[in-house]
Parts: sequence; C-alpha cells; structure tokens
Amino acid sequence: MKKNAAFVAILILIFSIITAVILQFKNPVKKKQDGKIQIIATLFPQYDFAKQIGGDKVDVILLLPSGSESHTYEPTPQDMVSINNSDLFVYTGKEMEPWADNIISGMKNDIKVLDLSTTVDLINSEEFEEEHSEEGEEHHDGDEHHHEDEHNHEGEHYHDEEHHHAYDPHIWLNPQYAIQMVRAIENQLCELDPDNKEYYQNNASAYIKEIEQLDNDIEETVDNSKNKKIAFGGVFAYAYFIERYNLDFKSAYESCGESAEPSTAQIKEVIDYINEYKLPVIFYKEYTTGNHARTISEATGAKMLVFNTVHNVSKDEIKDGATYVSIMRQNLENLKKALN
Repeated sequence: MKKNAAFVAILILIFSIITAVILQFKNPVKKKQDGKIQIIATLFPQYDFAKQIGGDKVDVILLLPSGSESHTYEPTPQDMVSINNSDLFVYTGKEMEPWADNIISGMKNDIKVLDLSTTVDLINSEEFEEEHSEEGEEHHDGDEHHHEDEHNHEGEHYHDEEHHHAYDPHIWLNPQYAIQMVRAIENQLCELDPDNKEYYQNNASAYIKEIEQLDNDIEETVDNSKNKKIAFGGVFAYAYFIERYNLDFKSAYESCGESAEPSTAQIKEVIDYINEYKLPVIFYKEYTTGNHARTISEATGAKMLVFNTVHNVSKDEIKDGATYVSIMRQNLENLKKALN
C-alpha cells in the first residue's frame, strides 16, 4: 500500500510539473503584469528605433537571431508564442521578410501590425539597375552568369526565388527614410499608450536629431569630396544610400540580386572601374567572407572595407550598445576612406 501511495504521489508530482510548464509556455508574462508594451521587431533598425522611442515603457524583442540572414529566417514555435503575446509587431515589408505574411496570418486579432515599407517610396530594383548602368552596356554575360541554389561564395545561404527583390527593401540606409520609420513607430506607440504620448514624442524627437546630424555629416562628406565614386565587391543592398547622396558606383552584383553569383566579366568591370578612377577601397557586406572583394582587392590594391547594411547585429554589438546611428557612423568613416 505504501509503495502504491508513493507511486501515485510521484505521478501527481510529475503531472503537476508538466502542467505548470505547459501553462507557462502558453501564458508567458505579458505587459499587464509589468506595465510595459511588448514589441516584436523583425530586424535591427526597427528594434533600435522602438527601444530608442519606447525607453523604459517598452520591452522589445529582436526576432532575427544575432548575426543571421533575414531572408532565410524561419520562426520557431517559441517565436510564435512571443509574437502572440505581444502588443505590436513591426516589420519592414514582404520584400525583406517574405515569411512575415505567414506569421501575421497566425496572429491574434488584437496585435497591432506595422509594415514600415508603406512609409516610403520603394526603389524598383530593375529600374535602378537600368538607370545606373552605362548606356548600351551589357551588365552581365548570359554564358558566364550563373546561379547557385543553396550557397554563394560569400558564405551565406540563399534561395533564388526568395532573393531577387522586385523592390529594394533596405529602406533605412537612407537616413531620411529612417526618420520616417521612427515617426511611424512613434505614432503607433502613442496610439497604444496615450498616457505616455509626450514621453514617446520627446524620445523620438531626440533620436531624430541624431539621425538628422548623421544625414548632414554624410552629405557634407560627399559634397566636400572630389571623388564621388565607390565600388562594391559583395552583395549589393545600397540603392537607397546611393540615391540619397547621389553617388556613382560599380558593383559586382546586380541591385539586390543576392542569389546570382557575379560573372567573370562583372568582376573585371569592377577591377577596371577601380583602376580607371584610382579608387582606394572595395566594399563588401557584413557577415560574408568577402571572397569577390578579396579577388578585386588583390587585382587592384584597393583596401577591403565593410559597408554595413545594418539589418542585423552580433550579440557582442548588442551588448556593447550598438545603435542604428553608431553603425551608420562606422559606415561614414569607411566612406571617408573610399572617397579620399
């Protein structure tokens, strides 16, 4: 009898523990208990903007794992639990996060959704490519231009159909568009929490001043440089930056054609461009091996430097307090070297 009673007691204990775990998983702590608005941000720019605006009134979760590529991300079950227990879901749009539609369709009705791509005029990638290609120039050789379904030589994982954007999604690389993104998040927070409206407005205005100063500093740097040409050896995601500051450029990759490896002819075009204009720098994208940039560097003597797309950061960068402005200022320092 004692053995049976002990066995039953153990079963009850195990059942109680399992039930508690399930309930905790289904019902994690929400803002109702700590008074803070829960925000899920897909990428680093909107994560940073939300933190800067919300301050101590919000909890912000960066959905994309540190150092990961946004295009190949797949939400985990725990991600979905966090999203469904949030108050606001902020994303860039279907061009950058094609998986977001599935997330949104599975959300509870009371979660606010903010698509930041609706706040700006998106750049058509094909039109941008045509506009910035030399007249009559064949930008790629059909026989040499090849595709790789799984991996490119830059060390990132891609899928072709997911990776050629009709519209460039990297809108925050134009600081003026970043300001519009900040305003959109500010307005949404003021709607969700009108009691703290003035707090959010003051924080947004303070951060916008930082971004405006950044924008002015970049513009001044470009305006005061005799050289207005830069070269990219890695994945190209900089159309908004190029257009904002009226720069000339040559890229081994097509505009947002991240799944298509550049041909030998395209690499040679960049090498010739650097040699012709005596450019001191070849840029490549963060979190890549920079193999093509290295090839170009070895052929020209141009120094390899990162031009950060700011779409994600490492754990160390978050720990060190990296912000959109701080990373863009790193880009500015590298740009000064490129335009010197």
